[in-house]
Amino acid sequence: MLWCSLLMLGLMLPPQDPAEDQEGGFRIGVAVDQVFLSVNARSVEGGFVEGLRQDELEVFENGVKQEIVNFYSQGVPVHVALLIDISGSTRNSQGEINRAALGFASSLAPEDRVAVITFNHEPRLLLDWTNDREKVELALQSTYAKGSTVLNDALYVAADDLLSEVEGKRAIIVLTDGIDTGSMSGGEEALDSVVRSEAIVYVVSKLEEYWAAAIGARVQLKGFTPREMSDSFILDARRFLGRLAAQTGGKVLIPGSSSLSDVYRQVADELKRQYSISYIPSNVLKDGKWRTIEVRSKRRGVILGTRPGYYAPLEIPSGN
Repeated sequence: MLWCSLLMLGLMLPPQDPAEDQEGGFRIGVAVDQVFLSVNARSVEGGFVEGLRQDELEVFENGVKQEIVNFYSQGVPVHVALLIDISGSTRNSQGEINRAALGFASSLAPEDRVAVITFNHEPRLLLDWTNDREKVELALQSTYAKGSTVLNDALYVAADDLLSEVEGKRAIIVLTDGIDTGSMSGGEEALDSVVRSEAIVYVVSKLEEYWAAAIGARVQLKGFTPREMSDSFILDARRFLGRLAAQTGGKVLIPGSSSLSDVYRQVADELKRQYSISYIPSNVLKDGKWRTIEVRSKRRGVILGTRPGYYAPLEIPSGN
C-alpha cells in the first residue's frame, strides 16, 4: 500500500526529543464538532490587514450565519509538511530548492513544526515533525534528484498519514513541476484526501519551466511526442494545481523573477499573519456531505480568503 514505504522509513527515524512534543504556552483548543479556519485578510491594494476584531467578521455555512466561538489574531502554531519534488527534472534546481526549504524552516516560530517528504518514483518521509533546524538541514542534504514523479501519491501520503496525526493548524507546501508520471493514486483521489485533511496547500510551481523545456524538446524530436510533453497534458496539470490550491484556501506561486527563497518567505509571512477562527456548526447532521464556507468582513475595503468548505463528519450506524 501507499503508506508502507512511509511507515517503514518512519520506523527508522531516531526517537523524537520529548521536549519537541510540547507546544509551548499557546495551543488552539480542540473540539470534535468545531470547524477551524485560517483566514487571510488583505486590503484592496493587496497588503495584509492587521487589527481586525472578532465582531468585524462573519462566518456562513451553506448560507447560514454561524457563531464564532474562538478568534485569534496573532500567529497560531502550525504543522507544515514540505513536499519536495526530487525527480530527474528538478536535478539542476536542487541546491536552490534546499536553501529555500531550509530558510523557510528557520523562519518558523519555536512552537511550529515541520516535516519533510520527498518524492520521485515513491514518496519518502525524510523527517518527522520537528523544529530543529539542524535536523532539517541534514535531511535536505541527503536528497538526490532522479527518476519519475509521483506527485499524487506524495499528496495522498502527506494528507492521509502524516497530517492525520496532528491537531490544529496544518499546511502543505509542495514544490513541483506538476507533471505526475507514475502515481498509483489518481488526481481526484489525492485532491479528496488533501481537502479532507483540512490543510492549506501552497503550490510552488515550476510547471512553466517544464512547459518551456517540453516545447524545446518537441522541436528536437520532430516526431512522436510523449504524452507528458503535450500541451493538453500540461494544461491538465496546471488546472489540477489550481484546484488543489483553491479548494484548500491556498495559492499557486510561480517563482518567475523571484527566487525560491523569496517565494517560501511569502508563504511563511502569510501563515504568520492569518487570523484563526472556529465555530460549531448549527447543522448537527453527520451526513458526510460537502458544506460551503464563506467569511465576510464588516470593515470596508477588506478582502478575506479561506478554504471554500469541508466535508461534514459521517456517522456510521452501529451493527445490530
